[in-house]
Amino acid sequence: MNQQLAQILPLGRIRRNPQIDPRKGRKKSAYEQLVRSISAKGIIQPILVRPVSDDPNFDHEVVAGNRRWTAAHDAGLIEVPALIRAMSDQEARLIAALENQVRADLTPIEEAQHAVILLEDMANDHLAVMKALDWSRTKLDSRLLLAHACDEVADALLEEQIKIGHAELLCRLPASDQAGILLKIIEKNYSVEQTRARLLELTRDVSTARFDTTECRSCIHNSGANADLFEASLGASRCQNSVCWNRKTEQLISVRLIEAQEEHAVVHSELNLAKDSYVKLVARGDDGVGEQQAAACATCASFGAVVTVSRGREGDVIGGMCFNKPCHKEKTAVYKAALASLSNTAPSTSAGTAAGGTPAKPKAASAKPTQVKKSIRRVAFDLYARMSKQAVLNDRSLALAVAIVSMYFEMRSDLKSEVRAPMEKAMGVTSSLMPTARADAEIRLAQLGEEKLLTFMGSMAAASLFRTDNADAFEKSVSGAQSLKFMEYAQVDPAKGFAMNETYLKAQVKAGIIEDCKRSGFATAYNEVKGEKAFEGLTTGKASVLIDAVLAFKEFNWLGYLPPALELSVQGGKKPAPQQSESTQA
Repeated sequence: MNQQLAQILPLGRIRRNPQIDPRKGRKKSAYEQLVRSISAKGIIQPILVRPVSDDPNFDHEVVAGNRRWTAAHDAGLIEVPALIRAMSDQEARLIAALENQVRADLTPIEEAQHAVILLEDMANDHLAVMKALDWSRTKLDSRLLLAHACDEVADALLEEQIKIGHAELLCRLPASDQAGILLKIIEKNYSVEQTRARLLELTRDVSTARFDTTECRSCIHNSGANADLFEASLGASRCQNSVCWNRKTEQLISVRLIEAQEEHAVVHSELNLAKDSYVKLVARGDDGVGEQQAAACATCASFGAVVTVSRGREGDVIGGMCFNKPCHKEKTAVYKAALASLSNTAPSTSAGTAAGGTPAKPKAASAKPTQVKKSIRRVAFDLYARMSKQAVLNDRSLALAVAIVSMYFEMRSDLKSEVRAPMEKAMGVTSSLMPTARADAEIRLAQLGEEKLLTFMGSMAAASLFRTDNADAFEKSVSGAQSLKFMEYAQVDPAKGFAMNETYLKAQVKAGIIEDCKRSGFATAYNEVKGEKAFEGLTTGKASVLIDAVLAFKEFNWLGYLPPALELSVQGGKKPAPQQSESTQA
């Protein structure tokens, strides 16, 4: 790690950015002690800052050391020692989180605030956040649960009026209920176990249950089951066994999570997400991304559904959610810019309206998902492999190149350097060549125009495109990378080989299937044969019903249609160049 000397900077030219360090409070006694120490000795450990240029009143902002920066102000300091480092917003937030979590004064609530920010930066990828913070999944889930605390609960935990166990129990309740129960806990000095016992005594209206209440009708814990036998009762049926109620609700949510996987690409429980860390994907409006981009986002690995756990809505599945807010923000900005451009350039028509009064549709410069989900990517690579097979069989130089590189990879670990070095020099590669980079070497060899034609090697080379990839490592598919390069090399259009089938449809989400049907003309053809609005009726049902209808409808020819997610450019390749007509070829 590079050693960097601290510089003395004017305190008044340094600002705090709450988006980098989200601390909203601090333990008063410990903070007052820090102020006294800085007043007497100054700041011993330099703060970390980064340059800023968006405000003439400041030159830098704090990345790590906000507490020391605030205490320096309160202590009356004019200058502070600081390390200066240029970094992006996301880098700054990660460094602040890592720096803060090793400090003894960081509270669980503050850890939760850092986890929320990093989870949003990393598109709700829980594994990535766990790796960055070196946390277990249990700790991450616990801190995300604390992110649902109301301000009063957060302050009470910060001031050590309650323990983390109290806060975790309260955070499972609606925010509107937390403050009132908190006051009782503090007033009665309830332990965590006493708090749990008291919360379990709360009754629930059986009529509001989201699960099957057949067993509840005759249950002894149902206050309304035998109300006629008592002079006084609670009246309406109320469950007095919260343990059973909570167990049935959790089972319901678990089932809904499993069921939702069949309809959506990604599914999260509401409790495993930070509040406001995801957004509903819409084509138009203030948060719209445009129709073309919305269709592309339906195939993204960050597009899916949320299963709610809030009282009264337990088990509700809300689809069409984007879990990558930074990406969504960028796409929204692009769409707004396109709308503004359209409004400024349209002659003699109202803003956003084409001639004839029809609302104009701005075209996205590059409508594609940030990260295509694996099932769609697998369909794309399978399509490219089938198309590239013919390219290999038709080009003996390419087939021979594949065979040569394959033999090189098989042999190189067993060859002495004096034998391997001349081979690598002739191929134009080094010993550090990775399998995923082999396609470039194969193309270079193919362009040499090898004359030794070995037909059987062509078949072997074509077979290499159908290697079985481990599902977890599919994103690093060797054959997928080959297929992309071969498609570009042979200028093959994947649209000529695509056939609408069950594999593709089941890899797609419902919103993506609907978009494909509309884009290809299937919806129009279906309505013409089945009757007006027949297709719209299909869209209201389950994805499985829609898939069966698409496969059963033989009056529409899908030939020539290619889903946007299967475009070479979306999968990391380049679009094939237009073929020259015979009249233009010299």
